[in-house]
Amino acid sequence: MTARAMPGASAEKSARAGCVVVALRGELDVCTAADGLSALTAPAAAGTRVVVDLAELAFMDCYSLGKLMAARAQARRAGGDLVLAGPQPMVLRLLVLCDVVSHGLVFASVDEAVSGAGSTPAALVTSGATAGTAASLARSGLVPSALFRAGAAMRYARVLTGLITAGSRKRHEGAGAH
Repeated sequence: MTARAMPGASAEKSARAGCVVVALRGELDVCTAADGLSALTAPAAAGTRVVVDLAELAFMDCYSLGKLMAARAQARRAGGDLVLAGPQPMVLRLLVLCDVVSHGLVFASVDEAVSGAGSTPAALVTSGATAGTAASLARSGLVPSALFRAGAAMRYARVLTGLITAGSRKRHEGAGAH
């Protein structure tokens, strides 16, 4: 079964080892999130374990991530769970910056997520399991490659997020003074 969203996103559901796997494809943003993530509603409400396959999702914004976390909360209230698997570098960057990886919600692959054998956050980032994720993040300049080797990527992401937040506050306070 394939649910078609606006041109930017699609979702395909399948069953695997007692889990519902929802493969997301394309780009999820504020315009496509509702339709693209609609495939998560029924399995989350039923309390099943939902594995969201991000391997073919090229982009996701914060709004869409918020909707994913709302679906996870719904699944957990119903006695299930929702986890993420195989994010592409751009999506993984968002997950790292929003501190989703450190909570054990992100797996390197669908196989790992279905089996429940989890990666530690450092293992996910340094494994390169998502087609060179660590190298990609290092090349982007977002996180220096030495931090991956030192296992400090999460700590660095938290500091970076704090700096961005503080800078944003200063800009907003400064804008109000004029």
